[in-house]
Amino acid sequence: MYRKIFKLHVPVYFMKIREVLDKKVGDVTYNRYILILPKDVVKNSKLLGKELKASLNDGKICIEKV
Repeated sequence: MYRKIFKLHVPVYFMKIREVLDKKVGDVTYNRYILILPKDVVKNSKLLGKELKASLNDGKICIEKV
């Protein structure tokens, strides 16, 4: 008996959130966060250069146009 293995051709994108030191003033450290997005997703969204809003809904980060 042979087993058929089906490969799904659905793109799976992995992203990262990085914490970067912005500046240090006296004893206070200011950090900023950078979200690394896949190039194809950004190009297809047509949101490059637009003003965006981020929110947290049920453990998901949602990014939308303002």
